[in-house]
Amino acid sequence: MHKSIFSGYHIEVGPLFSLFLLCISSNIYADTFVRDDIITEPDINHFSMCHAHGCKNVEQLSLTPEEWQKISQHFQPPAKSAEAERVQVANAIAEFEQIIGIKTDTTHDKAGLFENMGSYGQLDCIDESTNTTTYLLILEKQGLLKWHTPMNHVTRGFFIFGWPHSSGAMKEKDGPEFAVDSWFEDNGKRPHIIPLSQWRSGWTPDNDKTSK
Repeated sequence: MHKSIFSGYHIEVGPLFSLFLLCISSNIYADTFVRDDIITEPDINHFSMCHAHGCKNVEQLSLTPEEWQKISQHFQPPAKSAEAERVQVANAIAEFEQIIGIKTDTTHDKAGLFENMGSYGQLDCIDESTNTTTYLLILEKQGLLKWHTPMNHVTRGFFIFGWPHSSGAMKEKDGPEFAVDSWFEDNGKRPHIIPLSQWRSGWTPDNDKTSK
């Protein structure tokens, strides 16, 4: 039921000309990103992690009981509100990144992309949004999300209106939708969780400091 979550990614790279060359010289399309080697029903014993820009590298991983304990402990005690659970989700995704960063040698991933494009271990927004979606699905499968459900990834910007940018997302049950955007922070830092409508309007950490 989650297979559509990984379709529709937009490539975010440096100069526009470089992006054009990338699109015409590869099988990556600007509007759709579907890969057979990305696990769309992940669990703690079998999941994918993308890196190296546009999921150029896809690694199949698992978590040890000790690693999962580090992640799941962020949901103890269970959240008494959706707002509190968003804080737990942000902490858990940061923990995921710290653990997975060691496994994949991506601990030095820096916030954003343009000034760090091509650096070893760097992730772009396609990598980040794919990984965040994977982590949200794992949290859901393990029964840790009481107030939210994972969504399809979200994308804003289509060159005419700004640089394309993708993010993970989740929906408060019977409530609003939120972007879960880890691209704006270094590896292992808490992602920004902000109302999706605000994110779509062009939100960045520089123009808003209220994200959880």
